[in-house]
Amino acid sequence: MTELAYPSGLPSGQGFVRLRELRDCLQPREVLRWRDLAVDGLAFHSAEVRPGNLFFAIRGSKNDGTTYAQQAVARGAVAVVAEEALAVPVPVLVVDSARTALADAARYYYHDPSRALSVVGVTGTNGKTTVAHLIRACLQADRRQVGLIGTIAYEFGGRRIPAANTTPDPVRIHGYLREMVDRFASACVMEVSSHSLDQDRVRGVRFATAVFTNLSQDHLDYHESMAAYRRAKAKLFASVQPGGTAVLNRDDPASFEMADQLGPGVASIWYGLSPDADIRAENVQLGPDGTRFTMVMPHGRVELFLRLVGMHNVQNALAAAAAAVSLGASELTVASALEDARPVPGRLELVEAPIGRGGRVRTFVDYAHTPDALDQVCGTLAGLGEGRLFVVFGCGGDRDRSKRAPMAAAVARHAQAAWLTSDNPRSEDPEAILDDMEPGFAGSACQRHRAPDRAEAIRAAIAAAEPGDTVLIAGKGHETYQIFKDSVVPFDDRHEATRALAAREAGWLHR
Repeated sequence: MTELAYPSGLPSGQGFVRLRELRDCLQPREVLRWRDLAVDGLAFHSAEVRPGNLFFAIRGSKNDGTTYAQQAVARGAVAVVAEEALAVPVPVLVVDSARTALADAARYYYHDPSRALSVVGVTGTNGKTTVAHLIRACLQADRRQVGLIGTIAYEFGGRRIPAANTTPDPVRIHGYLREMVDRFASACVMEVSSHSLDQDRVRGVRFATAVFTNLSQDHLDYHESMAAYRRAKAKLFASVQPGGTAVLNRDDPASFEMADQLGPGVASIWYGLSPDADIRAENVQLGPDGTRFTMVMPHGRVELFLRLVGMHNVQNALAAAAAAVSLGASELTVASALEDARPVPGRLELVEAPIGRGGRVRTFVDYAHTPDALDQVCGTLAGLGEGRLFVVFGCGGDRDRSKRAPMAAAVARHAQAAWLTSDNPRSEDPEAILDDMEPGFAGSACQRHRAPDRAEAIRAAIAAAEPGDTVLIAGKGHETYQIFKDSVVPFDDRHEATRALAAREAGWLHR
């Protein structure tokens, strides 16, 4: 069955409640045309409404749900929740915020599922996906059934749903959590974006552990300032229940603001390279195929070989270890799980190609799309080999323009050559995006090339590389599409890189 058929995460008919129950839960300030009815499902997109659903008319940045209320009723909605009186022939519950009402209703409708799970929330600018996957690996090694809600996919009980958002809407969140509980999962690891926190998507979720990775510039097109962005992240830590734990990065100053939000009865575990961290790394040795270090934990230390490249992945592993330990996993189990872990798709993922007459060109695909993430990844790769570093990257359209030149500057600090190309241009002119990136190369010796066609840029970089050089293709990672003004087209950096490497080895690519 498709995801669209079950928009709430559960098929219709598995969650009947009475409208009066939801009225009592939401405490509306006004009720129009009241009738008590059976409610079978919650929806806030009119196209997803099924007969028996309660429709929530949410005002968004682009669309106003109130304009779709009639359409929702025509599709079978039995009642509407809105922030104003609407002229529809069904009961209307008028509330102060339809967005928060949706979260509260979802929690009630699915019987507060996070109460029966250990939910781990992971937030921060960079590293959320890797940390979430590593936490899941540690808990699975501790013989627990663990669900995952994150940027790449939502996974639980044998289901794998490609993710549309890092953190889905409240109906899906609570619906997925309910299905995890019903399938005997004991934990769920969830990436929690700043957008979802600001929009109350995780309202009502009981977090046993909240993890903070780091904070750097991103999403200012939405939050408008770093202070607002930081406050949005901090909401996760204010929501941790007594008895829960905050896992904080001792090496990032923003962690102290997160700590300030913790309520009474919430413990904290600090990780990082700092000697003051509860879980820390010592004697770090970076290599092209992994990282060796000593992980120091509260009850001892262990030598690890992590099959993930770069210092940022040492931080990610420490964060995951701290989260797993906070949930009772043994330190030896955690260490073993980290050694067994493999790179997450699209996160410094090595694209393999046979070594032929062209010689080996080490090629990585990574999701880095912020100045800080690019600086870390480029710095890591530049320090691992004796050859040159070539970088293919772009900047997303209809997103924070102020980070475009800093992203280019981060690449220019480490790379010998860069190919400026399209990421997801959306409604913007790709050439105009490249114009915004150009100032970041001012005064740099890095050679730059413009190639708006991303496949062409990848082929050009790999063709120009010599044996021993490294090529980084950054920005899209695991994504399998490109978004243009009027279309979404299939595109996978890993497939394009594999094709280009094969063509190079066959002698079909020329500089």
